[in-house]
Amino acid sequence: MKLADLVRDAGTGQLSQTKLWTNIAYAVGTIAFLYPVVKSGTPPDPESLLIYLGVVGSHCAVSKFISMKYRNVP
Repeated sequence: MKLADLVRDAGTGQLSQTKLWTNIAYAVGTIAFLYPVVKSGTPPDPESLLIYLGVVGSHCAVSKFISMKYRNVP
């Protein structure tokens, strides 16, 4: 896998706005989650971890569900 595959559409090879902004949002969320951990040196509290994993995990699950529901089946 190439790094460019994170932002390119698999079918056309062109830039995918959805992939680009999704990966930017994941990166910003990860930095926001890890910054206090790195700054204080203590592990995150369980609530923060559950919220972070819930947001990332639910986005992935909902995205897969929508793509499976609305894909064109001949």
